[in-house]
Amino acid sequence: MGTLLQEAREEQGLTIEDLAELTNIRPHFLKAMEAGDFEDLPGEAYVRPFLRTYAKALGLDVEQVLLDFEARAVPTVEELASMRERRAQVKAQRRRHFAFSLLIAVVVLASLGYVFYRLFLTL
Repeated sequence: MGTLLQEAREEQGLTIEDLAELTNIRPHFLKAMEAGDFEDLPGEAYVRPFLRTYAKALGLDVEQVLLDFEARAVPTVEELASMRERRAQVKAQRRRHFAFSLLIAVVVLASLGYVFYRLFLTL
């Protein structure tokens, strides 16, 4: 899949940067698609639209590119387990980030409350 995209791009004399301008897709994501590293895209929901946009920009048969991707995209049991593990890690990371942000907000509000208390009660 990825080599098809890369070969079509190179045949047309286009660079990754050229395609980034044409498609408004970041170069990092274009390189990931060419390498077949679809897990490096921002999310599963972006894969097909990015492929469609990339294929259109290169003048390829969009439906065939999507069919090729879907034939390749059936995940193995190991890949499914890896995706679940990654999702669990992301959720845990988000929870930690939220808890830390909440703690910072509480500390800032408590500090402001103390400052106002000292300011207005000492008048």
